[in-house]
Amino acid sequence: MLPRKTILISAVLTAFVLSMLGGVAMALQQSATPAVAAAPTVTASLTPQEAAAVASTVLNQQDVYSVENTTINGVNAYKVVFSSGQVAFVGLDGQILSITEIQPVVVVQNNGGPAQTSSGTSPKLVSSHSGDEHEGDDREDHDD
Repeated sequence: MLPRKTILISAVLTAFVLSMLGGVAMALQQSATPAVAAAPTVTASLTPQEAAAVASTVLNQQDVYSVENTTINGVNAYKVVFSSGQVAFVGLDGQILSITEIQPVVVVQNNGGPAQTSSGTSPKLVSSHSGDEHEGDDREDHDD
């Protein structure tokens, strides 16, 4: 049988640990209650699939290219991009915040010079030579 001193120390330590755990549990419960009461009421958030469905319905388009999280004017939203170039920003409450369209960049290639975009600037990576030899091609290749 264990000596009385060991049993007494075990009982005191057990009581101390249990009282500490009870105090921590009560503190957590009290701190969580005001936070829940102070939180604004929010309707259920949309999933990315639901945001795409809302945008598809509004724009009458079914060609969803991508959906991503974003912030527009300080509001969390989904950016729904369609293959046609239209972009809809859908708030987490299901409201359409904005609809825009991606402006295409047209690349025009001149035979005598490097390709240029419609704005007149040269893109960074353009290949204008395929490397194929054609019969009757009078051009000479020189290694410089």
